[in-house]
Amino acid sequence: MEEVRSEITLRPSAARLLESMRDIGYSFESALADIVDNSISAGASRIEITNDVHPGSGPYLAILDDGKGMSPGELTQAMQHGSRSPRENRAQGDLGRFGLGMKTASFSQCRRLTVVSRKDGELAARCWDLDLVVEKDEWILRLLDEDQVGLLPLVDRIGPSGTLVLWQKLDRLDVLDDHPDQAYAALNQMFSSARSHLALTFHRFIAPDPSDPPGGIAMFINGAEVEPSDPFARHMSPHSDAHAIEILRMGDGDIVVQGFTLPHHQNLTLDQHHALELGSSLIETQGLYVYRARRLVSAGTWLGMARRAELTKLLRVRVDVPTSLDFEWSIDVRKSRMRIPSAARTRLRPLVERMTESARRPYTYRGNRQAAASGLPLWERVEERSKLRYEIRRDHPLIEDLQRATGTRASVDAVLLAIESTLPLESLFSDVAGTPQAMRQGEIDAQELQQLLAAFVEAIAPGKDTLPSSVAETILATPVFAGQPAARTLLSGLRRIEN
Repeated sequence: MEEVRSEITLRPSAARLLESMRDIGYSFESALADIVDNSISAGASRIEITNDVHPGSGPYLAILDDGKGMSPGELTQAMQHGSRSPRENRAQGDLGRFGLGMKTASFSQCRRLTVVSRKDGELAARCWDLDLVVEKDEWILRLLDEDQVGLLPLVDRIGPSGTLVLWQKLDRLDVLDDHPDQAYAALNQMFSSARSHLALTFHRFIAPDPSDPPGGIAMFINGAEVEPSDPFARHMSPHSDAHAIEILRMGDGDIVVQGFTLPHHQNLTLDQHHALELGSSLIETQGLYVYRARRLVSAGTWLGMARRAELTKLLRVRVDVPTSLDFEWSIDVRKSRMRIPSAARTRLRPLVERMTESARRPYTYRGNRQAAASGLPLWERVEERSKLRYEIRRDHPLIEDLQRATGTRASVDAVLLAIESTLPLESLFSDVAGTPQAMRQGEIDAQELQQLLAAFVEAIAPGKDTLPSSVAETILATPVFAGQPAARTLLSGLRRIEN
């Protein structure tokens, strides 16, 4: 501590600060993603993530890339805390932000961080060991010699250029004892969620979109390739419907916004549907997907500009923010949280409102169309004073036939009112929102189809042998029959169709 006139230079305790920084809020998967950021910024085309148990030093995790590598001086600088200012202009593809990510992310998971890098044929290694820092209470960075480097796992896998990041002393592994099987089990459990997180966070690097720069990366976890998880179904068949691209000019950079309407669940396989749910549900994962230099920062939230709703569950909006707007968007150290500035929010809100309205329109159209469609729909949608309800059509031939058969309209109306008033809307909404692929209300067997057709025909043309072709087509256009290939043949067997 030095006194200079009325000022005091107050240096932080290395031991206490580094121990505190371990709890900055990283999860295992977000910490891993931060290391991958560095590999991508270094121009890597292949990233391998491996966990194992070393006979001498115990469990470890390694991230190996084939990027441009670092010279001894560059490596030392990279190991410094706060090696770059967050206000410093970053290259367009640079995923760094504060110069803290690699260190803070690593310390959140381990007590020893070793980085080995090769550039221009020269190999260098640096190591932060928290136990040594705590013991000395000093910022002691170890410079490893050739013999020490030779003892490290996977160091022989570094190519002509590239970097190996090594996590050892994994003190936050949830293990019951020191047996290697316990370590393997704990690591495998952590990787189960990390794989899906990396697949989503870096999907535009693994499988670039047509609008992205060409060339992708190959990522592996314990030898198994990570498949991209595209939230917009751009590479899926059937693929999403892309909205028009909108560009918001914001001074230091352009924000690019594009909406995507996902394919309806009826057109997807079960596996495709589950993939698009992203581990949750379509309702929970709708909204804005904010990217910084193609790296996903925030996913599945409207950020206060809209509400999650059933009618907008197929809408996802991609927002690309350039690194030149980092300061305005307040992107944090973990690159997992940010704040939209007022100027950007003001420009984004009308775009979001227009896109959500567009997403609702097909559902509204389908409802109106059902009430006015050709055919003989039994239900109709009624909108009155901003209220919606569904009623059984009293003029439907089946209902009129039932009234004639009972001889009284009042008794039939009472039954219809009971059906309408007890329609389980909450359960229907929950089922359609939660498991739409399981809904199979329209499925009937051949005997039921013939019975239902006979009821329609008898209600419309009682006691007749023939049926006008126009009436036949009206019956066949009714939703319950329209999707049944056998309906036309069965109808011909019930009545002779006349032109």
